[in-house]
Amino acid sequence: MQYCISVRSAKLTIMYSWRAKLGIALISLMALLALGTLAGYRSAVQRNGGQVDVAILNAPRFDGLRSILPHRGTVGYLSDADEKADYFLTQYFLAPVVVAHDAQQDLVVANVRSPAAIAKLAAAHNLTVVRNFQNGIALLRRN
Repeated sequence: MQYCISVRSAKLTIMYSWRAKLGIALISLMALLALGTLAGYRSAVQRNGGQVDVAILNAPRFDGLRSILPHRGTVGYLSDADEKADYFLTQYFLAPVVVAHDAQQDLVVANVRSPAAIAKLAAAHNLTVVRNFQNGIALLRRN
């Protein structure tokens, strides 16, 4: 960075190197992109009536389960609620593993609203709890 001082006008002029100018331009570009992303997110939330997407909220619940499931194959599915949306979200988060809507597989995913329901579902279908993730998701195995 160079400084030039003009005695006549008592004005300070700063001249930047090409690297400094490039850095300022990149930072400005990144700030504009961040503002554009924020504006896009805001408009998406407004179009959605201020509601956050259910899939985004449920994604962390399946992280632990996803890490211990085989990469391919078929698992069963049990729930204490009769909601197709929960089943479809489970399929979405566990893909490419196939989620069959029954308890006939060796491994079964329990997606429940009540934590007490895991033990009841396991006993009713002759399954044992392999792992309870303490968030409404559990992995069960056929006895």
